[in-house]
Amino acid sequence: MAFGFFGRKKERKDRHSGDPERDSKSRLTSADLLPDTDLPQLNRSRANMLRQELEYRFALQDAHINIDGHSAMVQRADGGAAHVSLRTLAMNAAGLENFDQLPELVENFVHGTLADATLKDLSTADLYKALRLRLLPTPSENDELAEYGLTIESKIRDDSILRTFTSDMSIALVLDTEHAIRIQPLKELERFDDLGALERAADRNTWQELYDASVDVTFVDAESDSEGSSFWTFESNSYYLGSAPLFLGDLLAKWAPDLDQSDGVIFAVPDRDLLIARPISTGENLMNGITAMVRTAMRFGLGNPTSISPRLHMLHDNQVITFTDYRIVSPEMEAEWEENSFDAPPAGAIGIEVRPDPYLMERLQQGGFGDFGDFGKPRDLGM
Repeated sequence: MAFGFFGRKKERKDRHSGDPERDSKSRLTSADLLPDTDLPQLNRSRANMLRQELEYRFALQDAHINIDGHSAMVQRADGGAAHVSLRTLAMNAAGLENFDQLPELVENFVHGTLADATLKDLSTADLYKALRLRLLPTPSENDELAEYGLTIESKIRDDSILRTFTSDMSIALVLDTEHAIRIQPLKELERFDDLGALERAADRNTWQELYDASVDVTFVDAESDSEGSSFWTFESNSYYLGSAPLFLGDLLAKWAPDLDQSDGVIFAVPDRDLLIARPISTGENLMNGITAMVRTAMRFGLGNPTSISPRLHMLHDNQVITFTDYRIVSPEMEAEWEENSFDAPPAGAIGIEVRPDPYLMERLQQGGFGDFGDFGKPRDLGM
């Protein structure tokens, strides 16, 4: 099983949205027959038909769907909400013998989603079985996510956040029901039990979900590029792979027993379907590994609907810290470097900041790695 992260081309943000391109007589063009950016199981024309049918069918039920990529937020008339994936629906639509069956397919999806989204109809036992923990991005002031306060992810954070996990990720409580991954305000869930008890149930369920998940493990051998550039990748179609850092040590021991965790682990969860990790080594070997992982995390952790974080984290002594950051280099920022400096990235480049804590700095110095005065300055990694 392979999920294709390292064979796919990163999608840029110049997506086509709205109605497909048509000629002056509103006929389909060749562009309409290309795979849709967000729902590649369908071509652009049929994906737009699916989105329009969803909006229409939910409106008939006095509900509203806000589609974002291959997921959506459903708002019910009574104020409740559900976060749903559209992947399976798109796959089922692609498999229809006759696309005239689309309205019936969508209607069944709508009814199932709204039925799942009624909290009052869940028994306490069913609610406990449905609880999961999910890691969500926590945007900083300069992140794109922060600029759009009404996005799906911001609604999930606001309604279901338990606490922060790292400086850039937060832990949310979600309900995994038959048709939807859904959110409820924490105050509504507290009607069933206190949050501590609910979180413990969600913790057990999420652990079991990840333990039973089918995970594709790959050792990316890049030693021919530079010593230490290799790392491990973990890919899965499980919705909760992005929550693996909550149980990272135990899961890595199961998924990659050859990955040495004795001195700690560097990891990233750039996407909900992707985890990357490597042992903490020393010196230039460690710095080469950090560089390779930053490139991968930035490639898959920016601009995708399921992105979690493009930053690198370290697990050591049961503590998790974030030690890289990024920013877009503006023309004004070029003044921070000398005009002829080798390190000066051009305007528009992504500047990477590496901020090792004392332990990581010590590991780098053990191998005699060069000048540490440059840490904290943005560098262009040629991305």
